[in-house]
Parts: sequence; structure tokens; C-alpha cells
Amino acid sequence: MYICIVIKYKTKIMNYFEFTKRFPDEDAAIDFIVDAKYKDGYVCPKCGCVHERIYHQNYDRRKLYCDNCKSEFSALKGTIFENTHLDLRMWLYAINLVNVSRKDVSAKQLQRETGMGSYGSAWRMLHQIRKAMENEEYKETFEAIVEIDETYVVGKPRKDNRHDDDEDKPKRGRGTSKTPVIGVKERDTGKVHAVVANYNDEGKRLSGKQLFSVLKKVCKPNTTVMTDQFSGYDILDGKNEGDFVRLKIDHSVAYSLGDGIHTNGIESFWAVLKRGVYGIFHNVSVKYMQRYVDEFCFRLNHRDEDEAFNCLVNLAVK
Repeated sequence: MYICIVIKYKTKIMNYFEFTKRFPDEDAAIDFIVDAKYKDGYVCPKCGCVHERIYHQNYDRRKLYCDNCKSEFSALKGTIFENTHLDLRMWLYAINLVNVSRKDVSAKQLQRETGMGSYGSAWRMLHQIRKAMENEEYKETFEAIVEIDETYVVGKPRKDNRHDDDEDKPKRGRGTSKTPVIGVKERDTGKVHAVVANYNDEGKRLSGKQLFSVLKKVCKPNTTVMTDQFSGYDILDGKNEGDFVRLKIDHSVAYSLGDGIHTNGIESFWAVLKRGVYGIFHNVSVKYMQRYVDEFCFRLNHRDEDEAFNCLVNLAVK
């Protein structure tokens, strides 16, 4: 028996016409990003002078000039925009596109929509945006009831007419060579935190200690944890460092006991993640997989916020 859960995205999106009204030219985009970085006013990195004596350079608004020490510095230093030669308006358009896309956006699509000269520039831009999402922290913010589960992510293999035997098909479950991802979802808010499970010093993945470390990072003490029957979660049985209480569901019997004991919430997130990988990217390397996972977490965690775009820009200028 399979249960399908649909996640409804309620984010107030900024469509193309609203975007052009908000950012009619490059100066508007520059001012928006600089103001996001210097919320408390401009500060000179050389002399520490505050904003009263710091001005935009007329020839390039990306440059700031300190009248106190007579020095010039980049207003974008320390942000993902620091070394870019592309228009910042193009960057903001890409950020908005990433924010409103249900199952992500490919570098090729971004290149087509923005008219970028090369695929590589579009690919780098998207990865810089995903890198910014890593700045969001969820340290000990989950409480009450959470669900934890693991899944395995890889792109669909290309069809090869020369090899149609069953032995050529990728294995499923915990015997697979796919990359495991651990996810925790808070019941009350619906927020998700997920991490790629890399090999530890002992060459193992999904060990009890690894699973517990993910829970400990994002969950407050005394949290109730919903799990399946996987033995790695046995570390939660009895007394544990976080005083977590484990309730488990046996998926060989049912997907829900009817009394709230299930992991359907986190499994619905896996469905969205996998469909994004299969449908948009087809395959994701282990090297960059965490960035893709962070991106899907960000979209879900900010689905009910009107200012998801502003939140992502603020992460980009950290």
C-alpha cells in the first residue's frame, strides 16, 4: 500500500511583471543588494568609519568611497556576488526563478531565459545561489514531534539496449550504491532539515551515531521522534543524551497506525526531491548533492513566507 501526500506551496511568488516593476534597472538591483548587506549602515573595512561619510561611486554603484580615509572598496565583498561580471539584476532574476520553481530550474533553462553567453556561467550562478542556502541554520529549533527517515538519491540510469538484464538494474533499498540522505521533519511547522550521509572514519554510513547526530543538531531535548524499523534508530531506545522518545512504525504492516505514528511527512519530501532530481537534473554528483538537498529544504521551509525572496538575498550577502 502506498500513500501519496501532496505538499501545497503557498509562497507569494513574484512574477516577471512584478520583478520588472521592483527592479526596473541595474541601479535598483545594486541598491537592493547593498542595502541588504549593510542593514545598519555602511562601514569602511579599512578605518571603521560609519555610513555618514561613505558614498556610492558615480562611475560604478558597486563601489563605495570612504571620505574619511579616502579609500575605495567593493560593496559586494564577502557575498556570492563579489567577483561577478554579470548584471546584478540578472542574479536577482535567477534567485527569484529558483525560489518560485516547484521542482528546481536547470542551468540550461536559466541560460535560455537570461540570455547568458555560456552554460558554465549559468551553472556557476545557480551553485552560488545554492551555496548561499547553506548559511541557514536550524540548530536546536525542532521540538515536540519530528519524523526522521533516510532515502537514496541518484539520477535514473540511461537506457542501454545492449544490457536489459535484471542484473544491470540498480539495486533498491539499503543494499544500493546510491547516496543516502537523512532527513528530519518537524510536525508542527513542516520544516525540514536534510543532510547527505557520507562515510565516517569506519567506512560506514547511516550508523546509529550518524543518525543521532543529525537529530541532536536540530532538535531540542525531550523531542518525540517518529521512525521506521531501521535498526540504526535503536540508539534512541531507552536513555539517550537528548532524552528523545522514539515511536516506530513497521512499514511491512502499515504506513500509519492511525494514531499519528508515521513518517509520511518526511517521505512526501523525498518524493519532491527525487522528482526534481529525475525530472530536471537526471543525475547529481555526490560532490554537490548537499547543495541540491539544501535548496529543496529551503523551498519547503519558506513555502508559507511572503518574503522568501528577501530571505534568500539576505543569505546571499552573509
